[in-house]
Amino acid sequence: MTKPPRGTYVIVNRVLSPTDERLAITFNGPEQPLTVNTRTDFSNQRWIVQDYDQNTKSLVPVDATALQVAWGADCATVLPAHNYVWTIRETDSGYTIQDGGVTVFWGVANAVNNATVTIGTGTGDEKQRWFFERVL
Repeated sequence: MTKPPRGTYVIVNRVLSPTDERLAITFNGPEQPLTVNTRTDFSNQRWIVQDYDQNTKSLVPVDATALQVAWGADCATVLPAHNYVWTIRETDSGYTIQDGGVTVFWGVANAVNNATVTIGTGTGDEKQRWFFERVL
């Protein structure tokens, strides 16, 4: 199973919006839920993937490198860095992003602009699959 190597990425949901737009995870500020929004080249959709250990990674917004993606109330949020880790695994239909204990998945309830990135039980739905697009 491959994992994305360390680097900077735009993370795009596997499912297109109803208007066929690619939806990328977007940083909305500290302590704010992550959302998916129409993919742009803006820095708020760029994420630094860092190795934590051989099994897990941390995700850091390019716009706020002292923060990390953390588990909020049923959603992904961004908090001051504190060793928040995620397991990223490749599948036939894209990557899954799960907590370090591999018990829950990132996803979206609906693949629409400004949908919250949820954290919950695995459903096998493609809305819980992601593409990691490397950027410079």
